[in-house]
Amino acid sequence: MIQLNLSTDEIQLLNNLVDSCMEDLRVEIHATDNMGYKEMLRERKGILMKLEAVLKESQSVELAV
Repeated sequence: MIQLNLSTDEIQLLNNLVDSCMEDLRVEIHATDNMGYKEMLRERKGILMKLEAVLKESQSVELAV
């Protein structure tokens, strides 16, 4: 497991990037007819959702400190 030490600004930027990627994936998943490609995009979206949860958790820990 990799551990990153990020500033509040860096966490916010990563969070914004994840949100943007999630929106792009939502559109692309909806638009594609290739089931294999669609499944790969869904897996990628799942990874981004986990990353988003970790980032939000990091922000709340940062605020509590």
